[in-house]
Amino acid sequence: MTKVEYKNRKYTVEPYNPEWKKRFEVEAEYLRSIFSDKVISIEHIGSTAVPGLAGKPTIDILITVAKIEIADELSEKIEGIGYKSLGDYINKSSRLFVKEANDTRLVNLHIFEATHPHVKDVIDLRNFFRSHSEVVEEYGKLKFNLAEKYPDDYGLYRKYKDEWMENLKQKIKT
Repeated sequence: MTKVEYKNRKYTVEPYNPEWKKRFEVEAEYLRSIFSDKVISIEHIGSTAVPGLAGKPTIDILITVAKIEIADELSEKIEGIGYKSLGDYINKSSRLFVKEANDTRLVNLHIFEATHPHVKDVIDLRNFFRSHSEVVEEYGKLKFNLAEKYPDDYGLYRKYKDEWMENLKQKIKT
């Protein structure tokens, strides 16, 4: 797995923007044409997939496939539409591709086998947020506060955001 590197990574947190959904839809069409009948699902995940939730303006896309090797077979085509492969960045049975412009991350493309447990987790979390506006508001405030407190330290922003998220996941499970 690739080591996650946050040093000097620039980021912004913005109020929810309805354009995020449109950006996802456009990107999903490009990806659908590449994956063709090899795709099981293409999902909009992460903060930009939750109406009303503040977040970094980076579109997170989850593609599920039968076997992770499909991502490797299609890697050149994915890179051909502007993505860079980061390999098994998140875990060994996944692939991450990113699309960037001017040192700004535009899209994170996560590819997993459909049966991978992480798939259910991220979809369930997205759906939880979509049906709990009070948690959306709380999480959005946290992100703005962290971005204000750590404007030049994405690592600390992520550390405290991830801790909050882990606590939320534990509450949801109980």
